[in-house]
Amino acid sequence: DAKNLYKSYFYIKKNKYPYVTGKIGCSKDMFISTKNKIITNFHSRKISHLLRYKNQGILISSKTLNLDNSKLTCRLSGLEKFSPKRFILDKDLKIKTNLKIFQNHITNTYIFFNKPNNKKEKILKKLGAKLIKSKLDLEKKIDLKFVLQKIKKLGINYLLVEGGRILTLSFLKKKLFNEFYLFKNNKNLGMKGSIN
Repeated sequence: DAKNLYKSYFYIKKNKYPYVTGKIGCSKDMFISTKNKIITNFHSRKISHLLRYKNQGILISSKTLNLDNSKLTCRLSGLEKFSPKRFILDKDLKIKTNLKIFQNHITNTYIFFNKPNNKKEKILKKLGAKLIKSKLDLEKKIDLKFVLQKIKKLGINYLLVEGGRILTLSFLKKKLFNEFYLFKNNKNLGMKGSIN
């Protein structure tokens, strides 16, 4: 029981990575997005915000962020100030600059990128984002282990990954999740659903 209680502490100390929790929602027929309605229900969305409160950082891809335009904050009453630091994977700096995360010039947003773009970099820095030049892995994607090491060095011990299909699969393949939450709806989306 004691070992289980301290499992995250032992993992962090041994691996020098944050303890990573993954989360994704899907319909009964396994689609993860739709243009017409929110897939998950009120209860699962409350749990999602509780996970944001419990984790010091949240990681997402620029593709998912551009689609969802989420603030990536905890919106549980009284816990708003415990919102996590935001980390965005954006290899080619394709992130939109009019997103909600850049409102009020909040400075707890970090963007991991690889391909230089001086004009875009200047705009993002002006919006309050911190940019981190990143290594690529053998698949020419941003190296997730490099990212986790950098996030750990920034003082983040507990990280929530709210990825889409590609980012979630990458973490699963590299066995980088310590815990995973799957929120599954009991309805089919059929032709209205998407796996992206």
